[in-house]
Amino acid sequence: MTSFFGAIQIAVIAACAALSQSALCADDVGLNELNAAQSAYDHGIEVARTDPEAAQKYFIEAANGFEKVVNGGVTNGQLFYNLGNAQVQSKQIGSGIGSYLQARRIMPGDSQLQSNLEHARSLVKDRFNSGGGMLMEDVSAWWHVISFNGRLTLAEILWTAAWTIAAFLLYRPATQGHSLARLLARRAAWGCAIIGVILGATVATDVLAANLWPQGVTIRDGVIVRKGNGEGFEPQFAEPLSQGVEFSVLEKRPGWLRIQLGNEKTGWIAANQATTA
Repeated sequence: MTSFFGAIQIAVIAACAALSQSALCADDVGLNELNAAQSAYDHGIEVARTDPEAAQKYFIEAANGFEKVVNGGVTNGQLFYNLGNAQVQSKQIGSGIGSYLQARRIMPGDSQLQSNLEHARSLVKDRFNSGGGMLMEDVSAWWHVISFNGRLTLAEILWTAAWTIAAFLLYRPATQGHSLARLLARRAAWGCAIIGVILGATVATDVLAANLWPQGVTIRDGVIVRKGNGEGFEPQFAEPLSQGVEFSVLEKRPGWLRIQLGNEKTGWIAANQATTA
């Protein structure tokens, strides 16, 4: 247990130190709750160095505090990230992974977030390898090398450049001596436009990903996957799932989710045993 705290502690302290409280909460009540959660987390970090078990109550208090701020309507990637850190530290692995996935929706490509997410995934008991199909996470990995804001800014610059060059070529009369320059300018405009479209498409995909490719994760141990959306249906698998198992959401019905696991097997689980991102 001590090794777990040691592995994640430095990254978490650095992340929390960088947290901008003013960016998270606009009202005094929310700010007070955030401060209390942050204080509990910091206290837990200190206590964990000598007594990991005693630190659990502080991490649980911090997770509850951060979650209360989230439930108050705050949508901020850094807040979800800190919530995930507190949840993982308090052994709520499934909820922590869910919070990390929420954070990644808002700030894709963050290297520290991805590192902590991979660490949390390594703690999950049940692991399902992909059946060979490409996952959205695999497809989007190449464009997450550049941050969301970076891609958005580059797309705007390239589109502006493309239209500026196009306007220049349209209103400047062509002459025989400038034909090569005009050819190069047209190619530059097309190049800027094409790259700008590609970058813009990745930005739009990140924004719409939650609706196009909904994901989820189990937040409890002993989750029974059933053959239908009801307690009366037989279990789909012999063994229940542990917390932290990620899946794709295929269908939603009142109180139930039809899921697909990484091995491409499907079934139904109770919605209150999972969280979606």
